[in-house]
Amino acid sequence: MPKPTPTRITPDAAFRAENGCESASSPAREISTEADQNLLLAQLPATELAAFVEQADKITCSLREVLFENGDASTAVYFPVTAMISLVTELSGGTSIEAMTVGFEGVAGLELFHGVMTAHTKGVCQIAGELYRLPASNFLALVESSTALDHTLHRYSQFTQDAIAQSSACNSIHLLEQRCARWLLLTSDAVRNEQFSLTQEFLAQMLAVRRSGVTMAIGRLVRQKLICTRYGTITIIDREGLKKISCECYEVVRARQRDFLN
Repeated sequence: MPKPTPTRITPDAAFRAENGCESASSPAREISTEADQNLLLAQLPATELAAFVEQADKITCSLREVLFENGDASTAVYFPVTAMISLVTELSGGTSIEAMTVGFEGVAGLELFHGVMTAHTKGVCQIAGELYRLPASNFLALVESSTALDHTLHRYSQFTQDAIAQSSACNSIHLLEQRCARWLLLTSDAVRNEQFSLTQEFLAQMLAVRRSGVTMAIGRLVRQKLICTRYGTITIIDREGLKKISCECYEVVRARQRDFLN
């Protein structure tokens, strides 16, 4: 399969200047895009990929759209292309916290692969964009007939366990500013873009902290000229600097992704 042509994502100069976030230390990052696939689908042989595309629907997922609730029957799986899905755990007191983000590197609805027919998290579209939706029956039939898909999903399943365990440790131990930096980096990776829509209120919900705490943490990142914020949009302008602020959990999760998915 030919490699995609890199697309340079460059924050608008006027936008950066207006927000006092000019930075010469880190040039815009080149981010590869795959127009019609995610990372898991890209690993399938051409014939199996064609069978998948024929049976799946490519849909546009809107911001904050709920794909499934905790306890819902698992009727489909979702392979993001440009969208990002948050898998959210909700507690009885109304608190919710993100267990994992699923971008172009993964799939939501993985419980079906393990024979579980009920969702145990809430799936929310965190970044609007496109994804493939495949009905449960079609998915199970493809897994049965595709050795490559079965192998890939076994490896992705192990990756999700490691990523969720790392996130749990991170939320328990690391400082909020570190966690914010980690989350922003993972989100950027998931959608292959340095600029994405995100409100501080939603970030506070995902990290299970007060919005005032997120506001202070984001403010510090802006003052250090690592990111820009405007009208619910965040732009990363110094990725290497943001990595230095982040805890080690970002690099751990990225390393696991390389081990299992590349």
